[in-house]
Amino acid sequence: MNRLENISDGNSRGNFILSNIKQLERKAYSASPSVKMVLSGNENYKVNGRHYTLDLKRFLIVDNNNKVEINIDADRDVKGVCIFPNKDLLNEVAKTRISSNESLLDNPFENDEISLVHNQFRYNENRTGRFLKHYVPAIIHLKKQSEALDFDDFYAGLAECMIDDQLALQGKLKNILSVKKATKEELYRRVANAKDYMDDNYNQKISLDDLVQEAFLSKYHFSRSFKAMFHLSPYQYLLQLRLKHARNLLSLDYSYSEVSTLIGFSDGKNLRKAIQKMELK
Repeated sequence: MNRLENISDGNSRGNFILSNIKQLERKAYSASPSVKMVLSGNENYKVNGRHYTLDLKRFLIVDNNNKVEINIDADRDVKGVCIFPNKDLLNEVAKTRISSNESLLDNPFENDEISLVHNQFRYNENRTGRFLKHYVPAIIHLKKQSEALDFDDFYAGLAECMIDDQLALQGKLKNILSVKKATKEELYRRVANAKDYMDDNYNQKISLDDLVQEAFLSKYHFSRSFKAMFHLSPYQYLLQLRLKHARNLLSLDYSYSEVSTLIGFSDGKNLRKAIQKMELK
């Protein structure tokens, strides 16, 4: 039996829904922005025609007025969290980030509506993910203990993180040479998909051909777009990712030879040189 519980019912700043679901198929236009995450199992979404599969590593942000389809078909309950921050709150926070103090004083109640880029993100890649990873388990724990929950502070903090991340993302989109906003956003999602592939498979042999298949872009278009967004070439990003993991393993007393095998590096000697070169920069 599917179960939904709004544990912040009555709070004007948003809704915090806990779900236990085995089977669900639904299509609708989103009435408000949402942040979707799972605590166990997988949830399958389609947002404006683009597919996303949520797992324990990633969360999804969707803006209002997006076409959202959800499909869950599992043998066991899929436990999830769906948070609906109030769009007016997001707009207010956005105004404080981009307006002058004079404007905030002269027109305190006039807000432009900020547009959120729907996409799937890793918890460790932005402020919103780190905020969710820290506060959501704490809220669920307090709920189980029947303790008071400060949702006003939670929604304010979440809105600040979401807006800061969205403004940073818009900064990346400005580096993309395209007139249409929708084209920029779709290009970002494709390039970010290849970046996620590197994050998941950094210890495997990865070629540019593999990455352009993930992004569904030409080699030149992908490489140019990746560098415009992340200020590194795909090769440089993968190298830094491997060296970061290598340093963590070396701190645990693994040998250079062992680490080179674990992270997909050519050999221990070249790994040592690469780390030394990185430390000199």
